[in-house]
This record gives sequence, C-alpha cells and structure tokens, in this order.
Amino acid sequence: MSLARKIGLLVSLPLIAVVAYATLALFATAQAVFTVGDLRSAADIAGTAGKLTLDLQAERVASITVLATGDSSAISEQVAATDATVDEYKQKRADFQAPPEHLAGLLDRVDSDLNGLAKVRSQVASGKTVSLSAVIFQYRIIAADLLTYRENVAIAAPVEVADQIRAAALLSQLIAGVGQTEVDALRALDDDYTPAIAQEILESEAGVAESSLEFKRVASGQWQAWLDHARAGHAALAAQVLQDSISRTPVGLRLKLDPAAWRSAMDLQIADLGDVQQQADQAVLDSVTAVLDSQKRQATIETAAVLVTLAGTIAIAVWLGRPMIRGLRRLRSAAHAVAYKRLPEAVSALSTRGALGSATPKEFADRVPPAVAASGKDEIAQLASAFNEVHHSALHLAAQQAELRDQVDAIFVALARRAERLTASLIAQVDVAESTEEDPDRLAQLFKLDHLASRMRRNNNSLLVLGGEASARMDGTAMVCGDVLQAAAAQVERYTQVEIRILDEALNTELHVSPEMAGHLAHLFAELIDNATAFSAGGLPVVVEARVTRTNVVVTVSDHGIGMDPETLETVNAQLTSPTIDVRAVRSMGLTVVAQIAAWYGIRVELRSDNSRTAATRGTVATVVLPSTVIRPYRPADRRALSEERNERHFDWFSPESATPPPHRPVSPKRKNTTADHRDASRVAGVMAAYARGIGASRPSGP
Repeated sequence: MSLARKIGLLVSLPLIAVVAYATLALFATAQAVFTVGDLRSAADIAGTAGKLTLDLQAERVASITVLATGDSSAISEQVAATDATVDEYKQKRADFQAPPEHLAGLLDRVDSDLNGLAKVRSQVASGKTVSLSAVIFQYRIIAADLLTYRENVAIAAPVEVADQIRAAALLSQLIAGVGQTEVDALRALDDDYTPAIAQEILESEAGVAESSLEFKRVASGQWQAWLDHARAGHAALAAQVLQDSISRTPVGLRLKLDPAAWRSAMDLQIADLGDVQQQADQAVLDSVTAVLDSQKRQATIETAAVLVTLAGTIAIAVWLGRPMIRGLRRLRSAAHAVAYKRLPEAVSALSTRGALGSATPKEFADRVPPAVAASGKDEIAQLASAFNEVHHSALHLAAQQAELRDQVDAIFVALARRAERLTASLIAQVDVAESTEEDPDRLAQLFKLDHLASRMRRNNNSLLVLGGEASARMDGTAMVCGDVLQAAAAQVERYTQVEIRILDEALNTELHVSPEMAGHLAHLFAELIDNATAFSAGGLPVVVEARVTRTNVVVTVSDHGIGMDPETLETVNAQLTSPTIDVRAVRSMGLTVVAQIAAWYGIRVELRSDNSRTAATRGTVATVVLPSTVIRPYRPADRRALSEERNERHFDWFSPESATPPPHRPVSPKRKNTTADHRDASRVAGVMAAYARGIGASRPSGP
C-alpha cells in the first residue's frame, strides 16, 4: 500500500467516525422531519374528518326528517354537501400512503364506513323498510370512528402541538354530543318521552359538559374565548331554552316541542360550534406546519454543518497532506533513483581503473550534487538532509574503495614488473647456457629451467592482468589457433598430459588470432589447461579441442578429474562472468585471470560437468567461445607471412596427435638466426631424448 493511501486511510478513519455520528444525528433529524410530515398529513385529514362529522350530523338529522315525514327533498342537498366532503377526504387519504401504525387501522375503518354510507342512504330512501334507530346507529358509528381518529392523531405528536390536537378532538366530541341531543329529542317527538330516551338525553348533555370542561383545561385562552363566544350567541340561547323545556317534561308524556324550531335552533348552534372547530383545525394545521418547517430548517442546518465540517476537514487534510505526500514522493523517487540508477552508475564508473584521476575521494563525493532538494525544517526536510548525507557517504566510501583498488592494482603491477625483470634476466642466462651446452642431459636440465622460467613469466603476467595492465605479447605477428593452443600448453607444468586436437583445418590455414590478442589468448588457455592438468586423475590426458561453428570458434578443455558439485560450478561460472579482485581472486588467480581476459575481449567461458563419463573420471569441461573480434580470416599477404613465420619457428610444432609436445617459448627471429644450425639440432635431439627417457613418450614424427 502506497504512503498516500496510508495517510488517506489514517485521515479517513476518524473522518468516517465523525461522519457516522453526524449521519446518525441527521438520520434522527430526518426521521423527526418525516414524523412531523406524517403528522401534518394526519392533521390535515383530521380537519377534513371534523368537517365530515358535521356534514354527517346534518345528513343524519335530514334522514330522520325523511323517515318522519316521507319528504326526501330535504336530504338531497345535504347528501351532495356530504359527498363533496367525502371526496375531499378520500383525496387526502390517498395522498397519505404510509400512515403510522396507530392511525392506519382507524383510517381503514373510516374507509369501510364511508363505503357503507350508500347502503344507509338507500335504506333511508326506502322509507318504511328501515327503523329510525338503525339509521341513527349507522351514522353514529361513522361519526364515532372519525372522532376516534381525531383523538389518536395526538399520539406521538410533539408536545407543542399535542394539546392543540387533543383540544380540537374534544371540541368535535362536544359538537357530537350536541348533535346527539338533537337526534334524541327528535326521536322522542314520534313517541312518548320514555325513560330510555330521557336517559340518553341526560348522557348526551353530560358528555357535552364533560367535553367542555376538558376542553377548557387543555385549550389555550384564545380557543376558550372562541367557544365561549359561540355558546353565548342567540342560537345557543334559543337552543338552551328548548333544552330546558325538554328537561322539565315529565317522563312518559309527549314532548311539547316544535320540531322545526328545535332543528333550527340546534342546527344554528352546531353551525356556530362548527366554525370554532374549523378555526381550531386550521390552527392545529398551522402549528404542525410551523413545527415541520422548523424541523426542516434544523435538518438543513445540521446537514450544512456536517457538509461544511466534512469539506473543511478534507480541505485541511489535503492542504497539510499534499505537501507532505509530495515531499515523501520526491524523497522516494530520489531514493529509488539513487539506489537503482545513480549510485550503481557511480559505483560502476568508479570500478574503472583510474576513474578518480587526480581527485581525492572527498573531492569526488563533493562534486556530486545532492540526491534530493531539502527545504524547510520539518521531519521530511530533516530526512532528506540525512539521505543526502548517506548518499554523500556512500559515494565517498565507493571512491575510497576505488582508490584502494587502484593502489592494490598498482602494487600488483609493481610486483609483476619487478619479478618480470628478474625472470627476464633468468631466461637470458638460461639462453646463454643453452647456446653453449653440448651435453644432451645437461641441455635437458637447462630446458627444464627454461620451462620453469616460462611458468614464472606466466605468473608475472597474471599479476599484470590482475593489476589491469596488458602482459607482453608473444610476438608481433598473427598466430593461428593451433599455435596459440601449443603456446598455452607449453606454459603449464604437466604439458605432457595435454592433447590438442584441431577439428577444423581452417583454424591452421584460414583463421588467425589478432596480434594484439594472441598473448592474452594463450595466457587464458594456459590457465584453463594448467587447472585441468592439476585436477586430472592418474595422469590421464587433458584434451583440448578446437572447432569452427557458423558464428564463432569454440575451444573445449576436458579433464578426467573428480568434477565439481553444482553449487561450486554455479559459483565459479558466476566468477567467470563478473570478475572481482579480492583475496579470493588472488587465491584462485587462474580463474580470475581467465575471467578478466574474457571480459576484455568479449569471450564467453563456462564450466560444466562431463556426465558422459563414469563417476570416478567424470571431470569438468571448460567451454571457450571466441567471437569474431578475436578470430579473423587471413588475407593472402597474411597467409604468406604465416607460412614463412611457421617455417622460421625455433621449434617445429608437433602434430595434434602427439601426446607429449615439448615446451615452447617463442623467440624472435633475430635471436634464432644467431644460433648455429648444428647446435640447434643437438638441442632438439637432446630435449627429445630427455623427454623420451623421462616420461616414456614416443618420438615425434618430424623435427
């Protein structure tokens, strides 16, 4: 996970927690808004229900008149008014799709009651087929359900509007009681003033009185003034006079009451009370709307506060975090560039001998610009400064190592040059002794010393290679591959074990090694052959084979030793690919020299186990791939020079089939021409005889 994501996650976790708590608060506020919204819809329906109660009351009185007189003209106008109110109710009811649970059942009952209203009306229209009590009871059920709904609207309502809703419901109950008194008196006009009717009238009046007292306890002063004004009017006084006459009538007698005057007085009183009810319902609706608007404003303010807080937090996090993340990214990019590009390139450049020139390690490190720009005083700037110091120290250390390596190389070269001078003096003395010696045995001993001196010279050349200096070339002319391999074999101690096989004649006729590379190539093969003869078991031969492929020349050096385990082979091949000069390189100087020369000329050297043999003599095969830059075709002039050069060699070469070639140290033609022919023949014969006696080898086929 990137650092930016981690910082974002670190900032987002508390932010998410704050947003979660704010969301819960907003959810509660939104829930309150929805609740008050439902309450407003319920209150709006309650107002229509109150109006519908008044219309049903009037329709009930008209129905009693129709049943009493048979005249249906008095009810048609009231039915139309009631239907208009019913349609208004149904429209609001349809808009209130998800009422609270405590109102849903009541609304369903009211819906059912209103659907059955048509049946009651048909019964009234039929006249004699229905009783007056049944009609009154049906209308009373509908009114009771509407009143119950108005009472239940106050459940779960906010405190500031709950009392108003209850007061409006009490006002509806008061009006319903007055209407019930009117109906009970009309029933008594058709019959005697029975105790049952008298009891119902008393209960209705008691209900009106109780509702009036409860209303005064709950309602505000303004609402009480509205009610007092309505009950103090002429209609209320006239109705009260008629009610007093009813109460004075003895039970069992007929009421002396004018039906028209009674209906007129009671209807006017109910109308006045209905006006108060409509005022109260409108006041309730306005109060609930005000609460709803307040809740919406609160929800809007809280939402805006949360959004502003969230935006501010994010802005501050971005304002503070972006520079920090940008600085860390710059530091990361710089560290990545230093670790994977700049520092490796600097170290690689320092690996070149003499890369420092005349500069000291400190001067070299000081010239390199800082890895990352460090500005400010915060922790990131301090980290950048520390990283620059680490980068400077790494360059200084690499420069010190390069300086130390150059000094070690100089030591190698100085030791090699000094030993080379001593070896050259020794070889010169041996040459003088060889030129004057006639005894074949002593001449053979001199040639052994001469061979030992050649091996010492190879050791000196190895030190020169380790020190980065080119060793002396074998001569100034080009050499064919066979001559190079013979020269290499002549520089090892157990040269008699070496068997050279030139598999393609073109290596002796058409292809040659560049003069500037011949000495190094002979040195490379000498190290491989020397290593092979040292580990070849029981004096078994070391086979050197050279062949031409389509793109290059491949030379293999095979021994009959115990071989190497896979881990060792992998380590050695890695060393051959990337040579390093250290203590281990000096201990295994031969392979290090091979790797160094191979790196100079693009030669590929690889060791592998020879799995085609038995476990006892499995051995190791060294494969050397010579590119076209090392092996080149001869031009005609070069081919003639090669033929003359090979004819003028101090020793003729043995054929590839020969198992014991004599040691070979090339000498210049000038020195060779100063030697007497008969002395050369004696020296060759002496060496041949000495080798035959010493190792039991067969005599070569030619001089």
